[in-house]
Amino acid sequence: MTKLAYGAGDLGPAITANILSFFLLFFFTNVAGLDAGLAGSILLISKVWDAINDPIVGILTDRTQSRWGRRLPWLLYGAIPLAYFSFCNGLCQLQINGDCFGITSRSP
Repeated sequence: MTKLAYGAGDLGPAITANILSFFLLFFFTNVAGLDAGLAGSILLISKVWDAINDPIVGILTDRTQSRWGRRLPWLLYGAIPLAYFSFCNGLCQLQINGDCFGITSRSP
């Protein structure tokens, strides 16, 4: 019964994630105009990568020993590249779209 109660706490995020991944295939084929085989291959590669990567990261974090615990160093050190790549992604979107929050950028 306890495991069922813990699993019920993840029900909301799991439903949201599954709905988003379901409509991602629709987006790839109908909005982005990709071939159905290519769109399915993209989703397959991401799932295979996730299936390989998750146990490796789990083993690494389980073997980590620090005064902050097993997971906190990974979260702190992971925040640095996440912030960098998020910033770079924002710059790329600004350059592609030409505006940021409705303010149009000027081209030289």
